[in-house]
Amino acid sequence: MERYTIDTTAIISYFIKVFEGAESQISPKSLDIIGRAFNDPDIILYFPSIVFIEIFSKWFRDEEFAQKIKSEVFYPIRSQENFAIEPLDKEVLENFMKITDIEQGWNFDNHDKQVLATAMKYQAPLITSDKKIIRYNKRKHVIPNIFS
Repeated sequence: MERYTIDTTAIISYFIKVFEGAESQISPKSLDIIGRAFNDPDIILYFPSIVFIEIFSKWFRDEEFAQKIKSEVFYPIRSQENFAIEPLDKEVLENFMKITDIEQGWNFDNHDKQVLATAMKYQAPLITSDKKIIRYNKRKHVIPNIFS
């Protein structure tokens, strides 16, 4: 069984046709993992709930576009039995509090910390292009791998 945690940039990159004007930020290999998961129940994807909050806050331009995101992104993800939308629970919060800034100028925002904390909970590789998270994991090794 394969397991991965998915960041906001991965969702936007996979559903690039919905997010007009966005550019794909993750590799073809990462896009393939997400695509295969839609048809293979042995690939588990964890979506920290914060990624949807981030998408909704940055991309909801009007009600018509909001409905498009819901119907073409959120509902297909929500309907997959092998996809889990993960809450900010006790274990994620404890991991969140363990994540510290690695140096001045490399501070995490709370969205990024919650995504990384979720990956830590499951010790699942993270699909992201976030350079701060990638750099942090290279130094701290808190999750097994990052696919960008």
